[in-house]
Amino acid sequence: MKYISVVSALSFAAQSSNARPSTLDEQSLSYFQGFIKGSYVGFESLLALAGFYENDDVKNNLNSNEESFQVHANEKESQTHIKIAGLGLGRTGSTSLVMALEILGYVVIHDDEQAEETDVYSAYEDELFDDDRFHEILGLRGYNATFKTAGHEWVAAHPEVKGILTVRDDPDKYVDSWLVAAPFIDIMEQRPFKWMRTVEELMPELSYEYRHTTTGGDVENYLDRDVLRQKYIEYNKEVQDTIPSERLLTFNVKQGWEPLCEFLGHPDPPQGIPFPHVHTRSKLEGEMFFLRMVTWVWKLFEVILFVSFLIAMRKAKAVITKDKEE
Repeated sequence: MKYISVVSALSFAAQSSNARPSTLDEQSLSYFQGFIKGSYVGFESLLALAGFYENDDVKNNLNSNEESFQVHANEKESQTHIKIAGLGLGRTGSTSLVMALEILGYVVIHDDEQAEETDVYSAYEDELFDDDRFHEILGLRGYNATFKTAGHEWVAAHPEVKGILTVRDDPDKYVDSWLVAAPFIDIMEQRPFKWMRTVEELMPELSYEYRHTTTGGDVENYLDRDVLRQKYIEYNKEVQDTIPSERLLTFNVKQGWEPLCEFLGHPDPPQGIPFPHVHTRSKLEGEMFFLRMVTWVWKLFEVILFVSFLIAMRKAKAVITKDKEE
């Protein structure tokens, strides 16, 4: 592998997505610093969910009928195909792995891009195309690594694709972390988020991720510790049993660059660049707080609007009564 300089790698990672962390080691931040950073991420999430980052091509696809879906492929030189699939459940270090892959030169579709490529997710949910065509389109749009779109069975059926299963130190640490993130789906079902077009289009995918995948279909118990713990164990084993070992890396981000680079065929880890450790619990709590605050402010706005309406009606009634008396 060619030498990757600190400047070029960090520059690439910084430009890959507006909402990617700007610090590779967020574990070094204080709780307050992480919380504030998370609140800002929540603000960016609000913009993304409101459709702010969708380009005109995506919006045109969403506004057109099903039969007129346009791929809008990148220029020929940036078209590719899916080579890497992240298979770990949420809160297992996937964002850290995404940044590591971007430093190594991959173009990744993850949470941030989900709200930018809304039309592809929507068309897939409407069954306009199957898994193969879905990932082919992602490749035509320049992505060669994907998270949360490729199931382990799809990876097993495609020998050209390698899978990376991110794991935590133990199941309980996973559950502790996931329970902070899981209420996100409840927030998305509240006003004003549920009225946003992007949220509406992505809701089937989000609901499946937050309630089905983590529980094995026991959606009523998506916040139950025992259910989450057992499914984490079963899911990881299922992935490991399905994909041939030579095409699957079971990876804890604490292991750093060496096993990842060896698995991907990059013999020399990036020089002078620490392996990313991002999206800490404090940051996640800050993000969730901001999104909840949006729902609280919206409810307050509705109350103010209702009270203003009552006051206006009362004043109007008083004017009418006065006119009649005169």
